[in-house]
Amino acid sequence: AARLIVGHDTTPAQRVDALVALIDASGQHLHSADELFAAALHAAAGRSDLTARILIRQSIWANVNEGDPHRACSLADRATALAETAGDTTTAAMALTMQARLQRVLGHPGAGTTLSRALSLPRAASMPVNGTPQHLAARHALFDDHPEEARAALLPLLVEAERTGDAEATVDILRSLAEAELRAGRCTRALDHARRAQALTDGTALSPSPACYTSALVEGTAGRTDLALVHARRGAATARQEDNKVFLSRNLFALGHLLLATGRPKEALEALEEVRALEELQQVHDPSVLRWHPELAETLIALGRLDQAQSLLDDTRRTATDLGRHTVLPPLERAQALLDAARGDYDTAARRLTEAADRLRHLPLERGRTLLALSHTERRGRRRASARTAAQSAADLFTAHQAHPWAETAAHTLSRLEAAPADDNAHPRLTSAERRCAELAAAGVSNRDIATTLTVSVKTVEATLTRVYRKLGLHSRVQLAHTVTPAHE
Repeated sequence: AARLIVGHDTTPAQRVDALVALIDASGQHLHSADELFAAALHAAAGRSDLTARILIRQSIWANVNEGDPHRACSLADRATALAETAGDTTTAAMALTMQARLQRVLGHPGAGTTLSRALSLPRAASMPVNGTPQHLAARHALFDDHPEEARAALLPLLVEAERTGDAEATVDILRSLAEAELRAGRCTRALDHARRAQALTDGTALSPSPACYTSALVEGTAGRTDLALVHARRGAATARQEDNKVFLSRNLFALGHLLLATGRPKEALEALEEVRALEELQQVHDPSVLRWHPELAETLIALGRLDQAQSLLDDTRRTATDLGRHTVLPPLERAQALLDAARGDYDTAARRLTEAADRLRHLPLERGRTLLALSHTERRGRRRASARTAAQSAADLFTAHQAHPWAETAAHTLSRLEAAPADDNAHPRLTSAERRCAELAAAGVSNRDIATTLTVSVKTVEATLTRVYRKLGLHSRVQLAHTVTPAHE
């Protein structure tokens, strides 16, 4: 239908409208993009306002499919200038919004100013709700850990998106609301928004990768972990097929987070290392946009790669401080504390975790995760009463906020603490050699270093740990670290 319009003797505005509709309707499945954009620019006949609209679409394409936010930001900047020259405030607001989005990703200090300029312009009814500066402002509030502010901005946008019948905008607003409710600890509401977004996506021709990402995050925290893994894998596979680098990163992040939480650090490492590579390829500089850094650090720690974890934490902490993204720091401190504990410094680790938990009172689920880490650390430091107190606090938080998978994890930790004998090192089923090997592995020592310490081969260490896992009913070093108290060197 669009090509029929273009083929007739129509005005430049009508031809551009048709071609832009074709670009928008194609979503991530657009083939021969360069030819279609060239045709649209030709149809614009040099008009600044029409050219600006096309440049915005090119900016989106450059960011999502080419993974080039610098080029995308430059295109959005050109679109802004052209729209302002033409006096087209609607297109100028859209271009400024896109520019602000990319500046935030790139860590540009002017992102807030650019967004303020977009918010100051009058908003036309023709602007897609998910492309408004109001929606971006809500997203940025989420990045800055202000979920209540984000929710207040998103609810009227949801009403508007549903009233206009824009399925894609409705899904995007529902997804943002789900994330806001999850950050605030309202798990039931988050599940409702995520499932509505997923149902609407599956009932239309929209790409499933955005809704799958949100579903994976929310289900993994508030619903069923097995279902969350299905969503994350589906979202990653679809994004890979569509060459959508933005949502490939996000779904792989969700997958890595879930694998780590379920005690599969080797699999988590594969997913999270690909996230790191994709984020570097896309030149994402702001660590608040997608918080994969502490998850990867915890994975590296679980696998005994302590120096790599320390390097990642140091780099991320420095970047976050330079950009003023202080909300990123508490999860980094949680990972740093786990690293301290892996090195045997339980006092420093416990202090870090206690301070981080205090700073996370407005984010109950993050606070619960930190208290759970504190419980494990206190147990390894042979402070069982403190470990029980922290585990109980975590269990109470997760239960109150209906974060069911995490509540089960905390309850399991608590039951082990209450049932375990007074001597945490008493594992009568283990031989002395097995116990010594397990203690070193629990402390985060690599297999090669364990072999050197015990003057045996690496294969002997691997075989010994396999027997330890089987005897204790464990599957990973993460579980081993939570079960065996490392001996003090």
